[in-house]
Amino acid sequence: MNDIIKKLIIPNNGTKYLFIAGKGGVGKTSIACMTAVWLAKKGYKTLLVTTDPATHLANVLEQEVNYEPTEVNGIPNLWTANIEQKKAHEEYKKRILDIARKKYSEDVIKTIEEELNSPCAEEMAAFEKFVDFILEPDYDVIIFDTAPTGHTIRFLQLPTDWSRQIELSGLVSGRTGSVENVKEKFKKVIEIMSNQNRTTFAFVLYPEEIPMLEAWKASEELKTIGIKTNLVIANMILSEEHCRNGFFKKRKQMQEQYLREIEKRFNAQIIEMPLLSSEIVGTEMLVKAGEMLYGV
Repeated sequence: MNDIIKKLIIPNNGTKYLFIAGKGGVGKTSIACMTAVWLAKKGYKTLLVTTDPATHLANVLEQEVNYEPTEVNGIPNLWTANIEQKKAHEEYKKRILDIARKKYSEDVIKTIEEELNSPCAEEMAAFEKFVDFILEPDYDVIIFDTAPTGHTIRFLQLPTDWSRQIELSGLVSGRTGSVENVKEKFKKVIEIMSNQNRTTFAFVLYPEEIPMLEAWKASEELKTIGIKTNLVIANMILSEEHCRNGFFKKRKQMQEQYLREIEKRFNAQIIEMPLLSSEIVGTEMLVKAGEMLYGV
């Protein structure tokens, strides 16, 4: 491992935040898991959080992943959590309505319930949980296995249609300056994510046109909110020794072509993960895979 990659993934003077993003199916959950296992094995207290509604984290780790942080069996220093949007939404609604019922009539309560049942409220609830992990860290490293790129961008941009939910939360709670306080918290999160000493934003892709372009477009969009892509992990790379027939030689040449294109498009550190003959499932395999990616 070179010094640049060390700086990107190893904590120094405070909690390190790693965001692992990418198109669905490129192996980002496996990469997030092997990164978390590797850091935990190095002695860093690590939390692996998924924000992906279609998460495969439990399958890769071969154990249940809960809403609240839970220790991973067989890997000291590693915890996992799943920001389940539905569960976060139920908590959010209950909190708002419990306060509202003490202050307002049934007619007003019905109006508030309608607002709270909107898709925006569900997103807002999940984002609040995400913010809590960022602003109240109890770990050396927090790794976010994020949803596919389009969902992730929306998740991080604090859409303007959430403003009604922020105002509703402030109105019901009766806290002076509540709206401003919530917006300030979100602003602080973006500042942390924009701080390249604290946060590394990584895209996982395999060297083909569609996943490369999707990751590149997402990285360009992230720049608009001040977040730079620091790391690109090119996954499923064919090794030279296994490319002996015409088919695999051609696939290898294609991968090399796109790897050169990735270097041109991304102003980031690029590392390669080889294609393995077996699935990366279970902690034993994750340990081996992590050492292949980052070194022993």
